[in-house]
Amino acid sequence: MTGWPGIADFAVPAVLAAAQIAVTWLLTTGADRPLGRDRWMAGLTAILICNLALIWRRVAPVPVLAVTIAVGAAGILAVHEVDALVGGIADGVALFSVAVHRRTRTAVIATAAALAVMWLAFAPVRGGPATQLTNAGLDVTAFVGVAALGQLRRQRKARRLELTARLAEAERERRDAAAAERERLARDLHDVAGHHLSAVVVHSTAASRLDDPDLAGRALRAAADTGREVLKALSRLVDVVGPESGDGRLETLLPPLCRGLVRLGVPVTLSVEGPRRLRPQVTNAAYRIVQEALTNAMRYAQGAAVNVSVRYGSGALEVSVANAAPAEEMPVPALGGGRGIAGMRERAEALGGTLAAGPDGSGGWTVRAVLPTSPSKRPGPGWPEVLDAAAIGACVAPPSLLAFAPPEEVLAGWPVGSTLLALAALVGRALPLWWRRRAPWAALAAITLIDSAWLVVAGRAVSGTMMSLLLLGCPASMIAVYSVGCYARRTVVTWPAPLIAALPWGLAFAVTAALENRDGPDRDVMVPALVAGVLLALLVLLPFWAWGRVIGGRGVRWEAHALETMAARAGEAVFAERHRVAMGLRGTVLDHTTRLIRSAEAGLAGQDAAGSADTGAGAGPGTDAREALMAVSEHARAALTDMRALLDAMREDQDQQDQEDWKGREGRRGQEDGRHDPDGAAA
Repeated sequence: MTGWPGIADFAVPAVLAAAQIAVTWLLTTGADRPLGRDRWMAGLTAILICNLALIWRRVAPVPVLAVTIAVGAAGILAVHEVDALVGGIADGVALFSVAVHRRTRTAVIATAAALAVMWLAFAPVRGGPATQLTNAGLDVTAFVGVAALGQLRRQRKARRLELTARLAEAERERRDAAAAERERLARDLHDVAGHHLSAVVVHSTAASRLDDPDLAGRALRAAADTGREVLKALSRLVDVVGPESGDGRLETLLPPLCRGLVRLGVPVTLSVEGPRRLRPQVTNAAYRIVQEALTNAMRYAQGAAVNVSVRYGSGALEVSVANAAPAEEMPVPALGGGRGIAGMRERAEALGGTLAAGPDGSGGWTVRAVLPTSPSKRPGPGWPEVLDAAAIGACVAPPSLLAFAPPEEVLAGWPVGSTLLALAALVGRALPLWWRRRAPWAALAAITLIDSAWLVVAGRAVSGTMMSLLLLGCPASMIAVYSVGCYARRTVVTWPAPLIAALPWGLAFAVTAALENRDGPDRDVMVPALVAGVLLALLVLLPFWAWGRVIGGRGVRWEAHALETMAARAGEAVFAERHRVAMGLRGTVLDHTTRLIRSAEAGLAGQDAAGSADTGAGAGPGTDAREALMAVSEHARAALTDMRALLDAMREDQDQQDQEDWKGREGRRGQEDGRHDPDGAAA
């Protein structure tokens, strides 16, 4: 990103600076050792400099991070107060920008540098080794989480850019398919209909000027036969099928593709075994592989039979396109070495599949692809796992600090066995978050069950300490509800998630009310407490569920829809072009051709009637035959005129599309010239 920052770049620093100043004032005004004037000015100066630097965080993220780290550390040392929010805040925002706009290596180095400087700056301010270790753990969790969020946003932006580029490529393919179909239709219109109709005009006009009944009859019969042939040819030419299903399934996308080649003279057979719905990525790749393989078969083995086979296996989709040897020996200089096979192989390998293409034993050619139906696993953990680990740490840290951190650890004096059991419970209730992306409902159910069991134990032990530890770990429920809204399947209802997660909260309120009643549990108090706890939890959890739905809908559904759209655009363009030509023919050329046939048939009927009534020798063609020939010639001319108008309109559309394509290429070239990424290639 280059240029002067926009208005949005000023908003975050302004809000952040105001919040830091206000919170620092609230925390230090009533302290035992309030900040003096000099320390206040030092802290205020550090806050303002750091937030001013944040204005350029997207223009120059690495220098901005360096400034915030250095100035924040100086401010911490100058103020020398742990409660003052001088350092560590602007650093996190700057680190997020570095993670978003720079590569992984830069983000990791920046995170390590920020953590090291933060620890050195706070070392003289914080207490003993235990406090130092505790705060260091919190800093690591926070900064690693921020870096992971930034890198995930960078990857999401890269994915969006890739899909946008692929959509643009699909749009270009759609235009190319429409142009090719338009050219084919125009050529066939001219060669088939134009030739036949022109012959009708010539023959009918000549026959109408001669006094030859026999010639007139032959001309009328020829006109009628030719008109019928033209109608059949035009019907085969446009052959517009009904609207195809838009569900993005191969069993509905491939038949129109194969039928289109059959109409072009390529004998294609299609077999689909065990069809079921696939991931959009697999559907798109399979469709493109079949499309490219059919194009190669039509190009290099004209007239040879082609067999397309699609089989849904266990965990993989097998696609095979095999063509027989061509009837005549044809030179194939580019067979197997062109970009088409390489592109098909890249599509298969991008999904973790394989593709093989080569001659078979009978002289034909076979393309066989195996595409995994489930997403391929990464070779190792990535930034999503780092973020999940940070989330687990953030949920475990607060109750663990309350339980074990001196000088006021609440579990002091507990037996070793009970302490270890409490520690295992604190860690175990957050561990299901590791699976929150792959199995969000299972993670939510596990956390809910663990919390409920914890509450039952706390109630039976009459332990307010265990209740406090549980409440401090409640962010785990919030993250789990968000994950259900974001990562659960779109076909599954997710709105019950906040209600399910709210049940332990209501139970916690009820148990707390029971513990506070010295005379024993009071149902009259517990029931309202349970309802109040559930309602309060819903107020907190519903926004997290809605947030997850928005993020999931804006990201996952958009990508799925984009991938499904790519698979059908070329076919839709071909159908649209045929439909447009069909509409033009039905209102003009086909109508005049039908009238031509009727006029010729009426002339023949009239000639037969006149011949039976008048058998005198030397009689010329009857008036009805001559008028019929003139009508036939007129309708043929009108059909030719309308056909030429349709061809001219198609050529104008092609010229306009070529001009739009040229403007689009120039615009993209200008954008590419203006794009700049100082840290290497853009995401």
